[in-house]
Amino acid sequence: MKLLLSTFLFAVYIFLPAQKINLSSDLSQVASWENLIMQNDPLNVDTIKAKSFLEPLKNRNTLGDQIIYDALIAKVYAKNFDKINATSNSLFSKSIRNAVKLGDQSLEVWSLLNYAEYLYNFRQMTEALPYFMSVTEKIENMSYDKILFPGESFSKIGFFMGTIGDNSLAVTYLNKALQYTKPNTSAYAMALDNVGIYLMNLGNYKGAEKSITEASVMAKSIGDEVRYAKTLGNLAQIYEKKGEIPRAIELVRHDIAISEKNKSTQNTMFAYTLLARLLIANNQIAEANEAIKFADTIAKSKSYFKINELDILKLKLKILNLEHREDEELEVRRRISVLEDSLNKTDGVLPLNQANWLMQKRKYQHNIVATKKELVREASLKNVIFAIAGLLIVLVLFIFIRSKNKLKETQLENERKIKMYEDMKRRNEQKLLDANKTLDAQIDFLKEKNIQIQKLREEIENFKESGSTFVEKDRSKLHDLLQSHLMTEENWLNFRREFEKEQPTFYKILQKDFPEITTSNLRIILLQKLGFTNSETAALLGITVDAVKKSKQRLKHKLGAKYDVLFKMMVSEN
Repeated sequence: MKLLLSTFLFAVYIFLPAQKINLSSDLSQVASWENLIMQNDPLNVDTIKAKSFLEPLKNRNTLGDQIIYDALIAKVYAKNFDKINATSNSLFSKSIRNAVKLGDQSLEVWSLLNYAEYLYNFRQMTEALPYFMSVTEKIENMSYDKILFPGESFSKIGFFMGTIGDNSLAVTYLNKALQYTKPNTSAYAMALDNVGIYLMNLGNYKGAEKSITEASVMAKSIGDEVRYAKTLGNLAQIYEKKGEIPRAIELVRHDIAISEKNKSTQNTMFAYTLLARLLIANNQIAEANEAIKFADTIAKSKSYFKINELDILKLKLKILNLEHREDEELEVRRRISVLEDSLNKTDGVLPLNQANWLMQKRKYQHNIVATKKELVREASLKNVIFAIAGLLIVLVLFIFIRSKNKLKETQLENERKIKMYEDMKRRNEQKLLDANKTLDAQIDFLKEKNIQIQKLREEIENFKESGSTFVEKDRSKLHDLLQSHLMTEENWLNFRREFEKEQPTFYKILQKDFPEITTSNLRIILLQKLGFTNSETAALLGITVDAVKKSKQRLKHKLGAKYDVLFKMMVSEN
């Protein structure tokens, strides 16, 4: 029965007349083009259906129609592939070339913005920047009534500026978008919500809360559940900034419930990531682990979610540190390093910073051109303008070169320190070999290890102050070196063997009279018998001082009166 029903529905789909775009319009040029573009709602990922729908537009074959046709089909291919693809690239480029050829600014701005948005959606920030900047420069020199969908256009520019860190410019463009967007619509609520986000980034929490709350009320009233969920998550971030963590957690849980119900995958991922961060702050580590698992599953489902996966891994690393699960840290750090290297080519910290720097440079260049136009009638000032431009370029190059040299010097210094610690480790191990691994040699060896562990920890703490990717890699190397100083199984066996040789009586009594002693207890007892303090013992074993104290307390409870006998044996002369 199901097969018959499926066959019937397929036949209906095949033989029903295909829907076509309506070309009839008595509107103005801009309104006519907007009317054509707005009819693309039925288009999804079916390229054949899309081409059939737009066939009348292609058949009419004016240059303006071709521009719109190519851009709309490019969008369909982008949805179909769900990534940057050669077909979309070619169609968008063709649309832009024809718009320039036609000489119509309305279509040129629209075609440029389509391609910029496509690059932005797939995290190609640096590549998207020139197109967004070109759009903003053209918009400044044209009447806003000539812009196709001005509200939507200003919103797209605002979102990009916010993403690369220019929050003030983002707010400016989104406020322009609100002027050209119909109130009580999803588009209006979206713009209002994002104004709040960027105000929050600027530290204006009062203004941010007002804007996001208005967006939340509007989204709920018009039934836009996904936008309503997003506003809850954004309000949660404000409460997080204000230190009201329980209230923030409550809002994010509500956000997740609505996002999952509406199958809003990306927002669900953002919400689970935020929830994990809040739960860590509230010391709810087990629940934070669960939230991270959900977020991580979604992040790994799309290649352009890598930057979100990086944020999730950093939260996971924080939990591992809190739980002292050092054995799992190395794997997470390696994945973080791989992601950072990959993101430095797309939408990581360096490309976003580069995009912001290029935008500022473009703005400087634009200001210089504007200044030259104003002073064109004053020939005597032309040389001054060129000098200023030259100085700006020299200054930018100077800052860039100086920054690069400083980074290189830091890297060389870090490498020198790492090599020094590695050499000291090798010398200490060779010294132990030369001394035939006696107990005294083992004690000296472990004492020297303690000194190196303390120095390495101090160096690692110093490295934390820098956010540089390169410095973080050096810190990871020092961390690995620190781990190698801890007492390995091989070191422990050598140490125990020499101890048993030189203090056989004490060791035999331990085995005979104290069968309750575990291997971990034995390590602490033997080290402290030789005079190592709690802090030195903890450092060598890679545990905390509190862990040493608790181990001794548990042993005391287990042994009862026998513990006093053991204690006297430990503090007695060798």
